[in-house]
Amino acid sequence: MYAVILAGGSGTRFWPKSRELFPKQLITIAGAKTMLQNTVERILPLVPIENIFVVTNELHAVETCKQLAEYGFNPDRLIAEPAGRNTAPAIGLAAKILSRKTPEAVMGVFPADHVVEDGDSFLNALREAESVALRGYLVTIGIKPTRPETGYGYIKKGPPLDNGGGSFQVERFVEKPDLPSAQRFLEHNGYFWNSGVFLWKVSTILEEIKLRLPELDACLKTLASTVAESQGKYSYRVLGAKGKEIYNSIASISVDYGIMEKSQRVALVPASVRWSDVGSWSALEEVSAKDASGNVFSSNVVSLDCSGSIVQGNDRLIAAVGIKNIVVVDTPDALLVCEKNRSQDVRRLVEKMNEERRPETKVHATVLKPWGSYTVLEKRENYLLKRIEVLPGEKLSLQSHRRRSEHWLVVSGAAEVELDGRKIPLARHQSLDIPQGSKHRLCNPGDAPLTIIETQIGETLEEDDIVRYEDLYGRS
Repeated sequence: MYAVILAGGSGTRFWPKSRELFPKQLITIAGAKTMLQNTVERILPLVPIENIFVVTNELHAVETCKQLAEYGFNPDRLIAEPAGRNTAPAIGLAAKILSRKTPEAVMGVFPADHVVEDGDSFLNALREAESVALRGYLVTIGIKPTRPETGYGYIKKGPPLDNGGGSFQVERFVEKPDLPSAQRFLEHNGYFWNSGVFLWKVSTILEEIKLRLPELDACLKTLASTVAESQGKYSYRVLGAKGKEIYNSIASISVDYGIMEKSQRVALVPASVRWSDVGSWSALEEVSAKDASGNVFSSNVVSLDCSGSIVQGNDRLIAAVGIKNIVVVDTPDALLVCEKNRSQDVRRLVEKMNEERRPETKVHATVLKPWGSYTVLEKRENYLLKRIEVLPGEKLSLQSHRRRSEHWLVVSGAAEVELDGRKIPLARHQSLDIPQGSKHRLCNPGDAPLTIIETQIGETLEEDDIVRYEDLYGRS
């Protein structure tokens, strides 16, 4: 069996903790692991790491590889999309790649950003679904509802399949219902939440795409031939220039709408597990421990007479008095305050900030890079102050800037600087000027982290003011 983890996401629903360049699947929500890592751990008892593929945006490819390195994940199993086109194209591309060697293998599809508790029951449902998929069905995992939820799609089960197991035909799919309908579904006992987890043979899903999405099928035939390894330290799979052009032109369509709701060979395997798609900040109540007043607080929170509220932060103390049903999320560069019953509207708020070109929707104050990280300490007109941390043995790209000069001061560790063809060692408390237009590179040749303070000076101080000549990570 193979697994394809769909790790798309734009960082809108869990803003400000998630951002465009660091979306929900890459952050920790409940527990010490990220949602992506939890997804991999959940399926590892059934699928070996060498059979796990991840489809993600190329902007998130390196961080995804870094997060999965501890499991022995091979970057060759990562497929980088040039742009998000919903689930059907991502699944189709992964299936096309798998079909080259294992067209009759079962392929499970798993969202990267869901929470599932009771892992043994979930695995048992997957085993049942695998056996049904081998018979040529498109199998969906349905979650037994525990409340009248209006934020999920539903599946109505039909008669049992004839295999004598716990699988059923699907009578119909139901879009997100209103509250009275959701209440009826809960009482009926024949409806299940649509988990977005699917199992099918590679050949089966490709046949369905050819039948029901012929334009996508035509694109996939060309796309598969353009897939190549990226250049640099992490050799994941990317599309060539022609492939990117084709992929960007594909219509955005979900596999639910494009295939599952139309196919005549869909089966349901129910799973009685605690599950959440964690679609908004209010969903933390479903996956986190509450105090006696129904609050979900992170560690450094002091409260008085608060109830039903969600307060999340990092190092800074958060003190709250008398708030009820409020969401507060604190990060170093942005603070969110909203009514809990409007947490779904955070997405609309992010859209508004994007219209205003607010940088806080794209990156955190601390931005993770393949070589380490940088933190913006202060930004004013004509100058910007950063703390740059470089991991042992890593180096930045050989680069130049058209519109700014820089000054580097070593705070800890030892640096080696390439500057216009010269190699210059810098020890702690030593500094160096980087003139505008010069070719330069920062390296950490030591065994300890390197920290420098960078001062940028210029009329325009933007991250896109960079020309790369060499890069370990294949960035241009």
